[in-house]
Amino acid sequence: GYNYEDAVLLSERLVRDDVYTSIHIEEYDTEARDTKLGPEEITRDLPSTGSDAVKNLDEDGIIRIGAEVRAGDILVGKVTPKGETELTAEERLLRAIFGEKAREVRDTSLKVPHGAYGIVVGVKVFTRENGDELAPGVNKNVRIYIAQKRKISVGDKMA
Repeated sequence: GYNYEDAVLLSERLVRDDVYTSIHIEEYDTEARDTKLGPEEITRDLPSTGSDAVKNLDEDGIIRIGAEVRAGDILVGKVTPKGETELTAEERLLRAIFGEKAREVRDTSLKVPHGAYGIVVGVKVFTRENGDELAPGVNKNVRIYIAQKRKISVGDKMA
């Protein structure tokens, strides 16, 4: 069969030499909102997170441009206040013993979804202080762009 009108033949060399490699850019965003328990905060200081997990974040908790990311990596560090009812048994015990308030926030960071990977090519931060239009209750919006290089493979359609 070389008699199909809509068929395109590719030689092995085109695949081997990355002639038909394409770049896909994915967009991910997160918002820091006002909640009933207080405002969400975009930060690098995340509860129970090791220094290795935040190594590509800047001092504000936002991923650096040029960083290589894989599924599960943190793009934007974010904490949300949690109420008395959401405390774990350990946190309640510590509070009872020491009478101190454990940091009452939970990690709600934006992470790279399962199956995604690439290089961060853009970061945009929108805030009320800069005069950006944001939805009611939103204090900050962070948008991350990740470029993914994909080689042509068996079954890909050419148009």
